[in-house]
Amino acid sequence: MKLAICVPARDTVHAGFAYCLANLTANLQKKQIDFEILFTLGSVIASQRNNLVSQAIELNCSHILWVDSDMHFPSSIVDKLKKHNKKIVAVNYTTRVKPHRSVAFVNSKNLQLRLSESTGLHRVFAVGMGCMLVDISVYKNISKPWYNYEWNEDLQDVCGEDIWFCNHANNHGFEIWVDCDASQSVAHYGTKAFTLGDTVE
Repeated sequence: MKLAICVPARDTVHAGFAYCLANLTANLQKKQIDFEILFTLGSVIASQRNNLVSQAIELNCSHILWVDSDMHFPSSIVDKLKKHNKKIVAVNYTTRVKPHRSVAFVNSKNLQLRLSESTGLHRVFAVGMGCMLVDISVYKNISKPWYNYEWNEDLQDVCGEDIWFCNHANNHGFEIWVDCDASQSVAHYGTKAFTLGDTVE
């Protein structure tokens, strides 16, 4: 296994994410797993992800671990996801802003239906890519662009590059899986502006 840890970021990362990344790489070194850390900085995440995949392929990586720069994850996350021997396996987590909802979608015809299970391995239509392990063969067997955006009539909104990728992969016969047990040790860092009204007397 040669792992590409791919991080699409803006200009900063969360301190908690940096701590998790350091622990992850220490664990990979301990297990003598070959890895590369690949960052792209920008604001168009679909382009960033496409560029990161190209880099991983050029480096002859066998897998990509996608981790967003606002995620918290355990040092054992690669072990947890790799053990399922799936081409695409991810964790579930919550959106950063209210209403907080699962980012795992169970039905391509109704994106309001979200995965709610807390244990087990479950097949889904799509899932956010904040923490996902993908076998590099997936990218070699689906056409570019691997990531893009598209308009969703039901939501009356633009669907993200993660849903685009999952739909693209599904259409090429690749299944999307979510490890709900591993999801319990993952978190999504958010932001809140605190005021004096938040104080406890």
